[in-house]
Amino acid sequence: MSTLELTVQATIAMILLVDPFIRGLFFRVLTDNEPERRREYVGRIMVVIAITLGGAALVGRPVLDLVGIDLSAFGFAGGLVLLLMGFEMLFGGEPTRAQGGAAAHEEPAPRSAEDSIVVPYAIPFMAGPGAITTVIGIASTGQGWSGTVAALIAVAITVALIPVGHLLLVNRMRMSAQTIAIVTRFGGLFVATIGIQLMLNAIRTYFGLG
Repeated sequence: MSTLELTVQATIAMILLVDPFIRGLFFRVLTDNEPERRREYVGRIMVVIAITLGGAALVGRPVLDLVGIDLSAFGFAGGLVLLLMGFEMLFGGEPTRAQGGAAAHEEPAPRSAEDSIVVPYAIPFMAGPGAITTVIGIASTGQGWSGTVAALIAVAITVALIPVGHLLLVNRMRMSAQTIAIVTRFGGLFVATIGIQLMLNAIRTYFGLG
């Protein structure tokens, strides 16, 4: 397979796995209280994903082997983080009535996305175990440095598309508070499901079940 063909395949795989367009909807909800900081957050996301996936392409496998980390363990941990993030979105970050007291009925204070942009949003929601594993696999394909070059080009193109989905498309969205609440809860269920799937995949891989 030529470097060009490998690059095309790698780029398609990265765009599908990282999904810089559709996941912009979750970014819109996450930063709803801070629209003025979206450019800053997108820049941070781009840097984190570029370093994570670019580093995986260059030295991913040797580093993991050196420190004795199995990708299955990373996948399980990432899935657990996403599961917790999904539950938080599903319940709107509010205390349940079962927890009792007036606090269960108080309106939650506006929340900042500051502590959620890198983890769990950039990693592992966008640059998750699947994307990292794929990058490492692509970098190991081909002769010489062709696989690594293809992986790096694919990562660069994917990262360059993040502002399109996270800024251009997001800025064109017009959603009411009720719509945002519905999307947040649906998104929470979706994210929690992804987390559970990552955990199940990690368990199957670790025990060689398929």
